Amino acid sequence: MKLLVTGATGQVGSRLVRQLLANNYEVKAVVIPNDPNRNRLDGLDIEIIEGNLLDVSVCEEAMKKVFGIIHTANLVSPLPGMSETEFFNNNVMSTFNLVSSASKLADRIQRFVYVSSSSVYPNDSHLIATVYNPVDEMHPLRPEGAYAISKLVGEEIVRGYTRQTGLRSTILRPSGICSGTAILGRWSVGSVSGILRAGQSSPRSSLYMRDGTELWHALETAATSKDQPCAIISIYKEPWLYQPVDARDVAHGCICALESKSAPGDAFNISAPEPITFTQSAEVISKATGLPILNWQVPVRWVYDLNNVKAKYGINYQPKWGIKEMVESALAVQRGESDL
Repeated sequence: MKLLVTGATGQVGSRLVRQLLANNYEVKAVVIPNDPNRNRLDGLDIEIIEGNLLDVSVCEEAMKKVFGIIHTANLVSPLPGMSETEFFNNNVMSTFNLVSSASKLADRIQRFVYVSSSSVYPNDSHLIATVYNPVDEMHPLRPEGAYAISKLVGEEIVRGYTRQTGLRSTILRPSGICSGTAILGRWSVGSVSGILRAGQSSPRSSLYMRDGTELWHALETAATSKDQPCAIISIYKEPWLYQPVDARDVAHGCICALESKSAPGDAFNISAPEPITFTQSAEVISKATGLPILNWQVPVRWVYDLNNVKAKYGINYQPKWGIKEMVESALAVQRGESDL
């Protein structure tokens, strides 16, 4: 069966293409002209369509002879020289063009998978406190900013055409996606300091302190470097909690959604196998790198989680990239032993 993958050169798309080929699918990939990451597809036995999804004719051409679509393409932030309006319109209209074209072929398209984002909740409690934890698919949707709003608008486009035409669709909401060496910096003093800075400047954050305390100063003073792993806990000895997701698990989730018989328009959270504490991650990273752990305590607690139980049971999502596996993989990339 031939499948269409948009955003095929991205951190999720490039891994998805490889997983699809390994599962004996044929792949047609949409690639923008002069894509700087096109080399990620070198040597792969796939059909490449060059064009922009803002052009309806490109979408219609890409649909020919495919029986499933996985839409990963989006911009996370504006490109150089791009206005916020252009950025927003790019994400929304590319999704609209693709979904509306697919809907005309709803009888043939066996599954349309739309990769959204957990930012639709959002679960970034340093920006706006979550209503409850862990964040599941029933959590209120309160997107803020052009990117998050564009992803929710994309979801509504998918649902709208699903209701109107019977398009068999599935929506995925990944948490913070990691690839390459990115995971190594997510648990560091520099990362914790950035979270504290953002949270303590926002009155709606779970980290805000009315007395104006700026907790990051003491943390940065005590650290030997910003790269030092930080085992941070609250005054009640509750460790900070983070649940990102490896790009390979997102790709796996896309295939699970593609092959599932879930209700059209249903949404599923995609995240790491389990929430990861900063104490656990600091120990893993310290052991692997030799960097000393900074044990730290603050009067606030940061929790960024995304419950994936529904995905595990609803689409047979079986993530395998926990903290140990992600760190080992990142170090292999750092040593030049892997390009994933």
